[in-house]
Amino acid sequence: MAARSTNVTLLNRAGRFNLFKLKQELDHGEWTTEPPAIIGNLGSWESESDGFATGTEGRVTYQIQTDEGEVIGQLRLHWDNPFVGSNSYDESVTPQATSATTPGFSVVHTGGGGDNASVTFTLLDGCCSVSESGEISCAVASPVVSETQRLAAVWEAVPGPNWFAVHGLTGAEYQQRFDELLAQGFRPVDVSGYSVDGQDRYAAIFEQREGPAFQARHGLTNAQYQRTFDELVGQGFRLVDVSGYEVGGEDRYAAIFEQSAGPAFIARHGLTNQQYQAAFDEAVGQGFRLRKVSGYGVQGQDFYAAIWEADGGPAFVARHGLSNPDYQAAFDQFVGQGFRLRQVSGYNVGGQDRYAAIWEADGGPAFTARHGLTSEQYQQTFDQLVAQGFRLTNVSGYSVG
Repeated sequence: MAARSTNVTLLNRAGRFNLFKLKQELDHGEWTTEPPAIIGNLGSWESESDGFATGTEGRVTYQIQTDEGEVIGQLRLHWDNPFVGSNSYDESVTPQATSATTPGFSVVHTGGGGDNASVTFTLLDGCCSVSESGEISCAVASPVVSETQRLAAVWEAVPGPNWFAVHGLTGAEYQQRFDELLAQGFRPVDVSGYSVDGQDRYAAIFEQREGPAFQARHGLTNAQYQRTFDELVGQGFRLVDVSGYEVGGEDRYAAIFEQSAGPAFIARHGLTNQQYQAAFDEAVGQGFRLRKVSGYGVQGQDFYAAIWEADGGPAFVARHGLSNPDYQAAFDQFVGQGFRLRQVSGYNVGGQDRYAAIWEADGGPAFTARHGLTSEQYQQTFDQLVAQGFRLTNVSGYSVG
């Protein structure tokens, strides 16, 4: 371990804006991990000393941008961890909020002590203050969001590559974000299409890592999805993620394909409740296990899309068509028996929320799952868990009422 190091975490709690790196500098030391080019909800990096009796000092500047790419502000962060003397930090943001009712941003930092320091900077949309205990209080100027939007998600306390999560994006916004992240070396690993007030919305998780060639699609009609599936599978791609949803009274699909080897798989979509149960029983009877399930309502009827793989693994259980209390009861039962939630899909059928989920009986890192969260509740939960070292592994958007 270096004599001096500083690990920096930046929490972006101005959730309707994104951060794009403008410049980075090191006055002393070297980068262990460089600041990410784009930050959605969270980013982290680290610098350390690189010589005898030296410390590390650096700074980074991010532009604050809207989903349309308009630059509306700038965030500057500075850290200094000297070999002799106390650690110091300073931060600034423009435009700066001066009260709970004026527009603008504020930024604060917590932690940062010791030779090998960890400091957290938090950007907020509005005015904030920090108590002696490090607790942050603020007035957040949230955008208008639909009262019917809900999210269900799973977080795990696992390390991994840089990642980026989005939710509540329109089709055009999602495509723009997809293109930006792709240019930065990110790839989609989980996507959820859903409908809010009759308009399609998207939630997704991206990871900044190498991998096999992939293809991702969204907004596909039933016929377009089938044609895309046939073409890509014929080219050696395999379906790794699928989400069904309703737009304008018709089913739509978002999916991720990867050009990689793997076990035999079965993929089905547009299945009624009865058809899905029959397909499930047949596939499991042939030694396949359920890897992904997406429930969705179309004109008041529930449908299902799913992926099974002929692969070994721990015991698993799967349920679908569960009401909110039934899902909570199933969750409590299976977790109490040593199962862990791997994937959850929330969906709307006739104005009521329903849930489909997969649990597996295997050991693993700590995990947390939530469902029925409003956009604001989801963002708050997200920020809290990410600050505790959790990363989002599964997200599902849906509507209620």
